[in-house]
Amino acid sequence: MNSTELDTAYTALAEAVGRVGETNASLMLATLSLSLISKLENLDEALTLIKQAEELTKEKS
Repeated sequence: MNSTELDTAYTALAEAVGRVGETNASLMLATLSLSLISKLENLDEALTLIKQAEELTKEKS
């Protein structure tokens, strides 16, 4: 994905989260995450991305 496509996807995600609302945002993001994980080639990729997201989230709190 090029930078324009990435920006379009990010914007679509942000807008979708806004439409579902704060109460449903976690469920929507979990559902999306599971869908994206299923597209990965192997378990190591999934575990690496999960760990990365966890670490980035810890830094923000």
